[in-house]
Amino acid sequence: MLAPVDDLEPAELVGSLAEAYVNSRCLHVAATLGLADAVGDRTRPLTDLAADLGVDASALGRVVRHLASLGVFVVENGHVAHNDASRLLRTGDPEGLLPLTRMLALPILWDSFKTLEETVRTGRPGASFHDPGGFFAYLDAHPDESTVYDQGMTAMTLRRIARIVPAYDFTPFEVIADIGGGRGHLLRAVLERAPGARGILFDRGHVLADAEPDDRVTTLSGSFLTDPLPQADCYLLSNVIHDWSDREALTILRAVRAAATPQSTMLLIEFVVPDDASEFDASDIDIYMLALVGGRERTRDEYADLLDSSGWQLRRALLTPSQTILEAVPATDDLERGASQAIPL
Repeated sequence: MLAPVDDLEPAELVGSLAEAYVNSRCLHVAATLGLADAVGDRTRPLTDLAADLGVDASALGRVVRHLASLGVFVVENGHVAHNDASRLLRTGDPEGLLPLTRMLALPILWDSFKTLEETVRTGRPGASFHDPGGFFAYLDAHPDESTVYDQGMTAMTLRRIARIVPAYDFTPFEVIADIGGGRGHLLRAVLERAPGARGILFDRGHVLADAEPDDRVTTLSGSFLTDPLPQADCYLLSNVIHDWSDREALTILRAVRAAATPQSTMLLIEFVVPDDASEFDASDIDIYMLALVGGRERTRDEYADLLDSSGWQLRRALLTPSQTILEAVPATDDLERGASQAIPL
């Protein structure tokens, strides 16, 4: 999400934006090296830190000095100590900023933004210039990077859950399916608020392998683009549709409709572009979609059109402190559902 820039003079604003990658890259390096963990709970000599991390002491010192000038870490007389900001980069910090920062440092993200000009010229996502199969195919071929990506997305999900889940009443549903639900953090948070429900976690096998076992959750491996989906009373799709072009988005929504019953509810959790797009707080997320996967953030009307074209009807849009919950029900002039394609309860 964007930080306020109203207090900057125009020249200062443009200059700071032009060199902002210097700041972020130094932070990425510190996170990837594990600098915050190496500092620990005491002030440490820079030379000792460099030796522990296996890096050049002079180069590390210059990076940490720059971070300290920005307010991350404290550097005094060749020694490094924590401050409130740098402590957020420790392993296990509840804010989850270490896995998120490491995810943003991945080579495929930087390479994709490096080719952003080509994306603007051609409309092709930047990742496709580095892997013809696109962003997710690249991750499949690079499991180490895929692990870092999954950890970062999990951390991002955890940061949003507490601001989203309390905004909706899940108690009417007996079976809740999280489609593309990752390791199940959102689904478990939902089930905590719906004690009479059980859950189905649907995602690719290598993602589900890291999901925590839960007696109330059944895991089901597959692709929402090609495989039948389970029947459920409620379907959760959190930050799924924005990853895809309209064509793939319709494929996913139609697959959910084919599995749903006439009484099912589908909840899309997304950033929704306001009518005055110049005020869109998540415009940076939209650029990630442009550079990485070819998806996009959409307006309420654009989501309504997708839903209408896939057998759903948008019933309401519920704004939460984090994102918007788009509640949809099967359209009254239903598509043929093909119930045999659904995996029965």
